[in-house]
Amino acid sequence: MYRILIVDDERIEREGIRNLIRKLQLELEPITAENGEAALEIVRRERVDIVITDIKMPFMDGLELSEKIREEKPDVEIIIYSAFNEFEYARRAMRTNVSNYLLKPIQVTEFVAAIRRATEACLEKEADKIRELQLLEGYRRGVAYEREKMLLDAINGSKPIKPFELSLPEGDAPERESIHLLLADFPRPFFDMHNDEFLAMLGERIRLPFDYLNLNEKQSLLFVRCPAPLPKEELRSLAESIRSAAVERYGQQASVIVGDAADGWERVHDAYCGVERLLEYKFFMNEQPILFAGEPFAEHAVDEVELQSIEHKIYQCLDYGDMRGAKYGVELLFSFLKTKGQFSSLYTKFLCSEIMTKAVAKEQKNSLNVINDYLDKITRSPSLHDLKDLMFELFDRLESEAGSKGKGEAPNKIVEQIKQLVEKHYDQDLSLEGIAEQVYLTPSYVSYLFKKETGQSLIRYITQVRMDKAVALLRDTNMKIVDICQKLGYRNSNYFIQSFRQHYGVTPAKFREQQTP
Repeated sequence: MYRILIVDDERIEREGIRNLIRKLQLELEPITAENGEAALEIVRRERVDIVITDIKMPFMDGLELSEKIREEKPDVEIIIYSAFNEFEYARRAMRTNVSNYLLKPIQVTEFVAAIRRATEACLEKEADKIRELQLLEGYRRGVAYEREKMLLDAINGSKPIKPFELSLPEGDAPERESIHLLLADFPRPFFDMHNDEFLAMLGERIRLPFDYLNLNEKQSLLFVRCPAPLPKEELRSLAESIRSAAVERYGQQASVIVGDAADGWERVHDAYCGVERLLEYKFFMNEQPILFAGEPFAEHAVDEVELQSIEHKIYQCLDYGDMRGAKYGVELLFSFLKTKGQFSSLYTKFLCSEIMTKAVAKEQKNSLNVINDYLDKITRSPSLHDLKDLMFELFDRLESEAGSKGKGEAPNKIVEQIKQLVEKHYDQDLSLEGIAEQVYLTPSYVSYLFKKETGQSLIRYITQVRMDKAVALLRDTNMKIVDICQKLGYRNSNYFIQSFRQHYGVTPAKFREQQTP
């Protein structure tokens, strides 16, 4: 319903027009003002769609009021009425672009016609605004999609991009810039429900220019741009800010992986590969850490209570013949022992002897001689560095022997079991914890093992399976998009649409339209 402001210094005239609107049951909300000055204050303070005003009034006449409204609120429709049928008034009124000029006494038919033209003009202006907003939104989404695609190309190494192709104006883009990659990694689905809020939070907390790319429900990537590489402490502060905001606003812990600085966008792929490699080390962390590429363990302060957990995870890797995983665990163990410094060399050698004995006993039937040989070497190791090299030598030997005997099938069987679970339950809210429970492993090891064996994260694999199912449903059924979203296990239809477009370059609706012959 439109609001019409009736302006006249005569109360009887104001009430007469108000009563006429009610009698004719016009869909208008009438409000009144006794002179031009009062009317102008109302127009400035409140929403007014149509003004009908007398010309001759004290303080500010109707023509002056019309001119001021036209300057300040050009969308307001104006109708002027007057008892003075003089050409000069009419000519001046037309110069102010008033909708209509009525003569007193106002005739009902002329009044209704004037109101109809004014409301039609209001409708047309509303339609113009909607079209303009739709065009702007389409443009914004198009720009956002193009930027997203460019960032994906950059991390995949498929197409180099330049700064001005992102969010920097071309004239402001430096010839070279450093790009720091910060990966926010949540243990449970997060970005499907909070992606826009999270991005807004980053805008509040990060003062440097950055670009943003959501990878999946649990991971998003920041590209922080600066003229030169940032000091480590500044990067740590950024990472801590992201983690603290996740806890304060959402009550969720997150890891932050900080990649090496990329010297230009053509190096972003290499930096991202480093971030992905570093994710594997997270298996050995009980907390949600901040990790830096190049220094995965020394930068992480490990609590003494984690020592037993590290040992347990090394043993878990050994149980499944995963020597690479065992090496990661030993790397963390030695970094922990080195940084703490309070453990005796005798205790350190005892730990290594326990690990060695378990590894050899599992892989070799006649293991006593090998165990004794390595026990002797461990005892005689002069330094922590030599001891670590000895453990790595042992794992390399066992891995080589396992390969020559055709062993190492257990991890592949586990991965196949995980794939079957995803294929069967893709339509449910799949969680890492639920899958781990099904295969009798810890969630962190499931994540680590799947990535090591397949080369892609479990989250990415689940997303790909769902996207494949989405394509089949769009192509072979008439299901609504929102129903497909629910069938695939997504909690948010907008996020599903965004993920689909990221994979296939078009929205689900557009994809279905393209499949129609």
